[in-house]
Amino acid sequence: MSTFIELPLELIQAAEDQPRKTFYQDSLEELSNSIRERGVLEPIVVRPKTLSTGEIRYEIVMGERRFRASHLAGKTHIPAIVRSLTDDEAAADALLENFQREDLNPIERARAIAALLEQMPMEKVGKVLGVSDTTLRRALDLLQLPELMQAELAERKGEGTNTGAFAESHARALLPLNGMPKIQARLMEKIKQERLSVAQVEQTVAAIQQYPQKSEVFLRVGSGVSEQMIRSLKATDERRKPYRPQTAHEQLKVLDKQVTGVIDTIDPRIVEFLGMEDMNRLLALLTRAAGHLSSLAEQVRGALESADYGFRELYIHCPLCGRIELVGALRCSTCFTVLRRCADCGHFDPQQSWCREYGTTIAKDEAEAPTEEAVSYRCSDFQPRYVPQGMELPVLKAA
Repeated sequence: MSTFIELPLELIQAAEDQPRKTFYQDSLEELSNSIRERGVLEPIVVRPKTLSTGEIRYEIVMGERRFRASHLAGKTHIPAIVRSLTDDEAAADALLENFQREDLNPIERARAIAALLEQMPMEKVGKVLGVSDTTLRRALDLLQLPELMQAELAERKGEGTNTGAFAESHARALLPLNGMPKIQARLMEKIKQERLSVAQVEQTVAAIQQYPQKSEVFLRVGSGVSEQMIRSLKATDERRKPYRPQTAHEQLKVLDKQVTGVIDTIDPRIVEFLGMEDMNRLLALLTRAAGHLSSLAEQVRGALESADYGFRELYIHCPLCGRIELVGALRCSTCFTVLRRCADCGHFDPQQSWCREYGTTIAKDEAEAPTEEAVSYRCSDFQPRYVPQGMELPVLKAA
């Protein structure tokens, strides 16, 4: 049963378990100005409470903000609806009023839900609030965060230089690091200072979980550097896994694409426009890459020399696309053209269509467009007549 009356403000008291704990002064002053001009447009909801002295007071169920603003506006009375409610009913009504309000911060909402769960089961709470169990649990997850982070989420957005950069979604991304409060606190500051996206935070958290020994580095460096480090660490992990022939072929494809990309990117003019510090970085980068490539090249060269008695480190270029290959490659890896043409060989006399090495006639079509049946396809004495494109020497001998 409900009764509408004008209640003296002095007979009204706030509920101890009110979901809203934060009231912003500027917002209250705006509301109080409106109340001075137009009065309280929507009555508050209260329930009667009998004190130990026998006096009757009225506890606010909904509308504490209107109550406070009325005080500021100098009012003595406020329109109110009086309802006889149990503690459970009052808690549910108070939470229901505030739950959908945008200015109720995530921590207030989570604490209110936790208080409500002390009085009724989760299923009932979900029905009362009109939300799923998943929504309730996601809200409660925030209460597992350190107090420092909960306080940050409870602060009002939009005030201060960094306030608002740390949002509920950022906090959720830090939940996997529960039990590591110092790291969580430092990450929170990093989020605010660098204004990291949620995706960047999730990536950093995953990296810290996977490589805890590198936590300090991930906390100090920027997100771009972190991404490079993660890729490098994952590549190292991949190299520790058992190797398969399929893996080798896949890696060869990746290397082909990436090395070609690097070669196409290199432009010597870069040196003319870099300062000393950048040139030091560039030289270190190139030396590091050259070291890795040189080491791999020696392993490949050694494997070829031990496996093939007739191996020659002889470089030729594809007559169609110009890609440089070793003479041991029968076809171009880019356009699949047959590489060894009599027309490119120093032993071939194009005017006589004659191979001086074997003393045999080679048809013009076969010399210029060989197939797998052509004499030159697997010729062990092929000697390039032309300097391979992009190389200074037609023949590079192993050291």
